[in-house]
Amino acid sequence: MISRQAMLMKWLSGMMGCIVIGIIGFDVEAATESMTDCIACHRERNPILIAEWEQSGHHRPALDCQTCHGTRHDGTMAAHSRRNEVCMACHARERQSYTLSKHGVIALMEGERMAYPPPSGNGEARAPTCAYCHMHRNTHRMTSTATPCQDCHSPRFVDTWFTSGRKMIAIGAMKVREAEAVVHRLVRERMEGAFKARRIHEIMTRDHLGRVRLGVGHQSPDDQWWHGQPALDGDLLRIKSILHDALIKR
Repeated sequence: MISRQAMLMKWLSGMMGCIVIGIIGFDVEAATESMTDCIACHRERNPILIAEWEQSGHHRPALDCQTCHGTRHDGTMAAHSRRNEVCMACHARERQSYTLSKHGVIALMEGERMAYPPPSGNGEARAPTCAYCHMHRNTHRMTSTATPCQDCHSPRFVDTWFTSGRKMIAIGAMKVREAEAVVHRLVRERMEGAFKARRIHEIMTRDHLGRVRLGVGHQSPDDQWWHGQPALDGDLLRIKSILHDALIKR
C-alpha cells in the first residue's frame, strides 16, 4: 500500500466541467517495489496482458500499474482503470476533444451510471469511454481502429464515417503541403519572413492538422470545424501573405 499516493487534485476541463484526477506526493521507491510485485504475480497469471503492456506506449518509467489501476486490490482495479478521468489526467489534448464530442457529452452526463465492469467490448453503455475504444476488450495494446465502433453502430454507418474522416484528413494534409511549398520558396530564395512562415507551418502541422485528426476520431465538431480546418485555412493564408509581402519588397 502506498499511503502517500492519493488522488487529490481536481479541476474543471472547459465548459463541460470535466473532473480530472492528478497524482501528487508520489513515493517512487515504494511504487517501484509495488510495481515489481504486480508484474511478478500477473506475469504468471496472465502473461499475454503483461507482454501487451510492455509493448505499449504506457510502458515507461513515469507510469506504473497503480497510476491507472489505483491501490485498492479488492477486485475493482480493472474497472477503475477504465474510468475516463484516469486517462484524462495525462491526455490533455485528447480530453478536450473527447469531452466536447457527442460520446463525451453523454459519458459526462451519465457519470456514475456508466457501465464499467468487464468485459469492455459488448456495447454495455450508451457511450464509449476512452478505454472502451483504445483498449478494446481489455487489451493493454492501444488501438484506434473501427472495431469498437461496430459494437454499437452498423457496418455501413462505420464505413461511411471513416471514409468521410479520411477525406477530411486528406484535405487538411493538402493545405499543409501547399503551405510547405511556399515556405520552401521563401527559404530557398532567402526572402524576408521565411523564419516566421516556417514557424507557422510547424504549428499548422503539429497542432491544427492534429486537431483535425482528433476531431475525426472523436467526432468532435469543435476540433473538425473550429480548431481544425478553419485554423489550417488561416495558417495557409498567413504564409501566402508573407510571400506576397516579400515579393513586393523585392
